[in-house]
Amino acid sequence: MKDEYYKRNKKSILMKLIYGSFLNYYHWKKKKYMKEILGFRDLKVEIGGHSIYFLEKNPEKKNSILLIHGLLDSATGLRKVAPKIREDYRVLIPDIPGFGNSKLPNLKYLYQVNVFADLIYESIRKLNLTNTVLGGHSMGALISMHIALKDSEKRISKLVLMAPGGIPHPKRDEMKELLFPKTEEDLLKLIEALYYETPTLPGKIARKALIQSWNELPNQFLTINTIEREEEIFLGKKLSAIQIPALILSGKEDPITDTTMIKKLHSYLKRSKLVLIPGAKHAIHMEKSDELSLEINRYLD
Repeated sequence: MKDEYYKRNKKSILMKLIYGSFLNYYHWKKKKYMKEILGFRDLKVEIGGHSIYFLEKNPEKKNSILLIHGLLDSATGLRKVAPKIREDYRVLIPDIPGFGNSKLPNLKYLYQVNVFADLIYESIRKLNLTNTVLGGHSMGALISMHIALKDSEKRISKLVLMAPGGIPHPKRDEMKELLFPKTEEDLLKLIEALYYETPTLPGKIARKALIQSWNELPNQFLTINTIEREEEIFLGKKLSAIQIPALILSGKEDPITDTTMIKKLHSYLKRSKLVLIPGAKHAIHMEKSDELSLEINRYLD
């Protein structure tokens, strides 16, 4: 029995290493593409002993736009939208603290949306960004709204919110199960909720690697903290305190942040413009990057 347990445990550790190596290589390839083909470069900002990683393009430009990726993603997740942003803008895309190359210790209290917002806002201050357009996709949009509420120095001029999660979902438990798949079948359900048109599906090793990554401690901590502090994390009517303009971009068929939720969020943001994109679900930044970048570039005028 002990030998059998040892063999199973050894195999489990080995598979974790294989899946981890696979994902590291995958992210390295995406970053390599963004740097060598799209013209981005690495940038690290040191904040209170933590290193926040950014992909940066056009560092010499005066105007700047900072875009934050969503849950279960990284800076490279915005690789289709970011290169289409106007060339007269400096583009900055962080790995959310605790994920990708923005490492944090595995301490539960660090994995909270408001902590992510604090660290990214401190990065904005350290980079001395002013008159900055701030935006993000899904959880990245939620982080952006938290930053806008704490922006006492008026560094943020506008918001760009793609499929934003700003209010509690009426089917919270269902969303929790959907967003953190534990089996390959669960993963396929998530992909169906993300994409209007079925994309090329990841291979078997990729699926297992993604499932392992999405169920590691950082995401577990984030889930627990978000549920325990739901009223503080999801801003709801507190969004009415945001005085700057906001562009809301959402897929008409999005089941994760559906149109009812988006319209309610739109009503709270008094200076917001809502654009619903037909033929799109939650991953509008991947499926509808041309439409999104066109709307964003118009909004930057």
